[in-house]
Amino acid sequence: MKQIVKDVSEFLSILGRRTSQEENFEIKEKIRHLKNFGFVKLDHLVGSSQFKDLKESIDQKIEKNFELEFPCLAQSKIDPVKDRDLIESNFVLSNEKLKRRNLTFDKEDSKSYKQLITEFEPSTLTVPMPNEQKFYNMFLDPIVMKIITGYMGFIPYLTEAYIRRNFPAKFKIMNHNWHRDENHKKFLVKVFLFFTDCDIKTGAHHYIAGSINDTRFRDKVYYTDKEIENVWPIGSENHIVSNVPAGTIIIEDTRGLHKAGIPEKGFRDLGYSIFMPPNLLSSTKPLYNITTPVFNNLSSVQQKFIPNRNITR
Repeated sequence: MKQIVKDVSEFLSILGRRTSQEENFEIKEKIRHLKNFGFVKLDHLVGSSQFKDLKESIDQKIEKNFELEFPCLAQSKIDPVKDRDLIESNFVLSNEKLKRRNLTFDKEDSKSYKQLITEFEPSTLTVPMPNEQKFYNMFLDPIVMKIITGYMGFIPYLTEAYIRRNFPAKFKIMNHNWHRDENHKKFLVKVFLFFTDCDIKTGAHHYIAGSINDTRFRDKVYYTDKEIENVWPIGSENHIVSNVPAGTIIIEDTRGLHKAGIPEKGFRDLGYSIFMPPNLLSSTKPLYNITTPVFNNLSSVQQKFIPNRNITR
């Protein structure tokens, strides 16, 4: 009964946000590719000043200001014997529970960026969505909004947004393994914004085109490289590897099989945004906040993507 009420509420919420706007040929082709293969790549901002400006801001937030989600997992603290249970379960634990097992570090432990990286060996540093218009203008790029709206058939909500810096890691953490996102059964789009050049050596993102409706690999949460590559080896037509320059945007329906690659050298900076249907009965805690002044400076189209509960007054 509860699920029925939720579905009806979502249907009514979507009904008032349906759109039939006409798009140009290029946008229609992008939407067609997303529908047919589950992903589409955009390069219209490669080399742009917008990406360069945001990359400099991200460097400042990570390397100088430590504007990160804490506590962070420290791979240097992982004991292969004592923490075997976590290794085998891909570290599917909240940060607070990891902290109780003494596997994390906090902001007060971070004296400098070099010390943080050397001492704690983090696999991931996460910057929460900044409350800055320039980030919203990038995450809600006009072409991205048109493609997502055309693909879904209605204007969805931006439910989650953040930036991650990934480093080489000894142990795989959750999404480093092949999986499907199950936030929603019908409507789920994730956008990846590459702030650094990316290839197989620096942690390329992997996606299996056409796997959304494939009935295989649905009996557990995570799958190994061997399991997936036995069917879709790297280099095969449907195994998509994000060998892309900084400034690239990839839109995916992540109900399809995908994984985050682990850098073998350096690091990878990647922005994430998740789009899902609105629901009048949703009581989930906002995963980012935007202040009223920043919200008011967004375009009227961008504003439609922001849930009211995410606006702080």
